[in-house]
Amino acid sequence: MGGVARATLVIIFMNVAGKLLGFIRETVIAGQYGATHLTDAYLVAYTLPYFLQTVLGMALVTVIVPVVTKYLVRDEKEEAWRIASITLNWTVLFMVAFTLLGVIGAKVLVYLTAPGFDEATAGLAQTLTVIMFPSVIFMGAGMLVSGILNANKSFAAAAFVPGFISLVIILFVLALGRFGVGYLAWGTLVGMSGSLFIQLPALRRVGFRYSWDWSFKHPEVKGIFANIFPIFLGTAVNQLYLAINRIFASGLAEGSISALNYASKLMNLPLGVFVLAVSSAIYPTLAEQAVREDKEKLILTLNRGLKMVLLVTFPAAVGLMALDAPIVKLLFERGAFDAQATKMTAQALFFFGTGMFAMGANMVITRAYYALRDVKTPLMMGLLSVVVNVLASVVFTRYLGHSGLALANSVAAIFNTVALYALLTRRFPRLYFAELAVSGGKSLGASLLTGLAAFYTYGYLAGGVLAAQGSRVLLVRVMVAVTVGVAVYGVSIIALREKEALYLFKAGLDKIRVRLAKGI
Repeated sequence: MGGVARATLVIIFMNVAGKLLGFIRETVIAGQYGATHLTDAYLVAYTLPYFLQTVLGMALVTVIVPVVTKYLVRDEKEEAWRIASITLNWTVLFMVAFTLLGVIGAKVLVYLTAPGFDEATAGLAQTLTVIMFPSVIFMGAGMLVSGILNANKSFAAAAFVPGFISLVIILFVLALGRFGVGYLAWGTLVGMSGSLFIQLPALRRVGFRYSWDWSFKHPEVKGIFANIFPIFLGTAVNQLYLAINRIFASGLAEGSISALNYASKLMNLPLGVFVLAVSSAIYPTLAEQAVREDKEKLILTLNRGLKMVLLVTFPAAVGLMALDAPIVKLLFERGAFDAQATKMTAQALFFFGTGMFAMGANMVITRAYYALRDVKTPLMMGLLSVVVNVLASVVFTRYLGHSGLALANSVAAIFNTVALYALLTRRFPRLYFAELAVSGGKSLGASLLTGLAAFYTYGYLAGGVLAAQGSRVLLVRVMVAVTVGVAVYGVSIIALREKEALYLFKAGLDKIRVRLAKGI
């Protein structure tokens, strides 16, 4: 597991850089366009390309890793490269065809995604959809390359892809955004297309050899494409939640879609930085243990991953819930993003936070199923959770408006995660659940103390020594409250002697020692 911890830290570092750029991107977009019909149109137009990047792209990564790992374990690299090349060739061809369909059917796609839009907003969303849709060609190839790199336990280049896309969008908006929202769409296209090319040097370093091979009848290739659709649907669940949000929110108050979007971006910060790092780092190890049929090590690897996820998602969720309005105001309230937009976004963020732990745990649990080549169970549970989400959305929006959609997402995610973990009993004689529960209980207890500390610290500062207005004062209040919360969590988790915290701390020190020894 030492290698997994070091890989996790590498991915975390790249993810932090990417997420920082992502939040700068959101701040720049919010300042230029606010929470208006312009951002609503862009977000709807971005829905399908982003959906494909996140879901189909993740499906491609997920399906290729176990196959390539299988042949690497057998020391059959040439066959691994051949299978990867065949898959890459057909993926690009399919994405070209899909792009043509998307461009031709842009009007229908916008209507299905946001049926409540007025004619002008729908027309703008259609134009932006046509601009951005070709990016899926490069996205498909780029995500497949990411999977090949991950199977070779090379993670840094793939982890920086989101940061690269954000950087390009930032530059486009700063340079050309004042001329219209269309340039935001063009920046998105250029950024997503370039995500393929920045990974090619890393692909060359792992020894990949491309071949112009179209042998679709290869058994592994047939298996890959047979599994892509169920994996696609299984990994699409969170994106389906967001699509459902936009369908319901398009008929609510103006800015509801944007408020949910900004809130989900905040929630996805710890998920995208830490949880994605854990799930990406352990997936090749899970796949290798599945190939070797070592179920004991596989379940121990899975549980260690879940413990690390809970160690971060519990305090992150409680912290965001305790400081929801101050954080949203600090990050977004400027330009066209006003106090009402802050209020709406903070309300959604609070309810998203209740399900963050489940969304994070789900990312790790599904990797275990896919490592075992079980694509049906995550699919069935995911589809059931979508039904739960729709029913909960109908109920909660009556009382909570757009915030009810965030709560519905959380309820559905908890249902999905609990069901998937419970069903693992069919495959493993022992899940070591007691150890997981104790670890999670320690993390949750320490997190509640963290939330209270952060909430009351901010309230004390806002009502006393730092009661003045202004962004700098707000920054100080938030930073002090967060620092106090982190300190309380650190002390609490160490006092509770949580093993995973100590394990990660040791792995971090080892990584620093290696860097220092190399003179880096």
